[in-house]
Amino acid sequence: MVKVQLPISKSIANRILLLQAIHGDPLMRVSSDMPDDVVVLHDALEKIREMYGTPFSGVSKDGGELTLYLKNCGTALRFLQVHLARCYPGKPITLTGDQRLMERDGAPTTQTTSALLMHGESIPVSDKESPYITMTRRLTENYRPNMADQLERDWSAAAFWYEYIAIYGGELLLEGLTADSIQGDRVVAELFAVHFGVQTVFTKEGARITKDQLQSREGQSQSRKGQEIAVDFTSCPDLYPAIALTCERLGIRLHATGTERLRHKECDRLEAVRLHETRHDHRMAMALLAAGFTVNDTECIGKSYPMFLDQWRML
Repeated sequence: MVKVQLPISKSIANRILLLQAIHGDPLMRVSSDMPDDVVVLHDALEKIREMYGTPFSGVSKDGGELTLYLKNCGTALRFLQVHLARCYPGKPITLTGDQRLMERDGAPTTQTTSALLMHGESIPVSDKESPYITMTRRLTENYRPNMADQLERDWSAAAFWYEYIAIYGGELLLEGLTADSIQGDRVVAELFAVHFGVQTVFTKEGARITKDQLQSREGQSQSRKGQEIAVDFTSCPDLYPAIALTCERLGIRLHATGTERLRHKECDRLEAVRLHETRHDHRMAMALLAAGFTVNDTECIGKSYPMFLDQWRML
């Protein structure tokens, strides 16, 4: 059985980094196998600290002007907008990045709300609260300087291997995934079981995912072809490319709701899926590869999953 090591969850890692910065604690170390988005936020927070000191420590440095280049990292942009306003008001700091980042919709997002929560803002719990907000509350309430044990493997990244198995059949072990994850995208296991017949069994090593090859696109069964499924992506928008392309490959019609924010991601993902284009979007590139499309624009994959291309070539 082929084993796949997933990247750490960049959603969790970036929240831990911001909490460490807020509390003036040492930032966790980053390495080349971590998502680019985590490295971008880490480096920005380090530069702010070097130039202006740590917030609420009583130690203030008289740094000059600082420009922070955030590539296409929306999380870093929104986290830092709140962080600078709350902890470094009036400092001459400019946030910039790739053209797409500068074009992003400026409306508040779950990342904005998460940043406010981590900075101590009192926000009532909602019955329809986003899993990302729930994750933020849990990490904030349980904060301590060293939170390495809170880092989980990324369920959002797992979606592309679920997609691959759904289309082609077979078996993979996704190392490090757990059933009791605080990530909302853990729902990918349930969605792919219900709609595509991919089964998940959790072991000490991780999640073993399987599908009989006779039920795959390349197999003999056509029992699902022409059927329609309905999926609400409000709480799991990052799963849309993998699920949409799985449906296309299996001949299943997808009725998707809760997709409004997808037009404001790294690219317009609704249009990119329709046209089978990557548009320099990491999730689009991985979803297209998993579905069997030729992808030349692979540099963007490092944003969330630096090891993906090597693992894909191995398979």
